[in-house]
This record gives sequence, structure tokens and C-alpha cells, in this order.
Amino acid sequence: MRISAVAALVAFVLAACGSDPPPPRERQARRPPQPACEQARATLERQGRDGGILFDPSGEAMIERATWMELGDSGRDRIVETLAVIAACGAETPQREVQVQVRDERGMVLTTRIVEPSTDFRAGGR
Repeated sequence: MRISAVAALVAFVLAACGSDPPPPRERQARRPPQPACEQARATLERQGRDGGILFDPSGEAMIERATWMELGDSGRDRIVETLAVIAACGAETPQREVQVQVRDERGMVLTTRIVEPSTDFRAGGR
């Protein structure tokens, strides 16, 4: 009898260990808050006035290749993240992910990324 109790316990433990973990909860699509939309637009408009970047609400932008290269990885990431917020703000329905594309002055693609727009965008960057 004792052997069957141990066997049942072992079988229970093995069954519990072998079960698949629950699927990860999918993040719900949310539109960034209006202040984030305004801040993202203001940031890129300021850079545009300085001659650095032209953009549209769909998440596409044009920047001179030399300027893009001078930005470094973190600067390029900030522009892409800011474009993602702008694209999410302009979308008809809330988006969990948006596509962002940046081209140079000749129309050559510098980067295309699928980005989850931040819903925690703050003045002065992230």
C-alpha cells in the first residue's frame, strides 16, 4: 500500500511538472495619451525646424543620411520611438504595434521597424 501511495505522489508531481505553462497575456492595444501625442509631435517638429527631419502622421520620416549616422544608436532609437507614438496617435483604431520607416534624402530606406509605441512618453524623452 505504501508503494502505491508513493507511486501516486510521483505520478502527481510528474504530471504537475509536465503541464504546459499558461500562455502569456497579450497586451491590449491602447492609444497613447493625448499629452504624449502632443509631446512627440512637438519634439519632431522642433527637429524639423532645425532642418533635421520631415515626418508624417503615419510613422514615416525623411532625414539626411549624414544626420542619421551622426545620431548614434540611442538617437536613432529615440526618433523611431517618437515616430511610433505619432503613428499610434494618428491611427484610426488603437494599435499594439506600428510600423515606422525612415528614409534618407534620396528615398533610400535607413530603417524599417515594427515598434510597440510607448504609452508612457514623457517630456524630455524616456
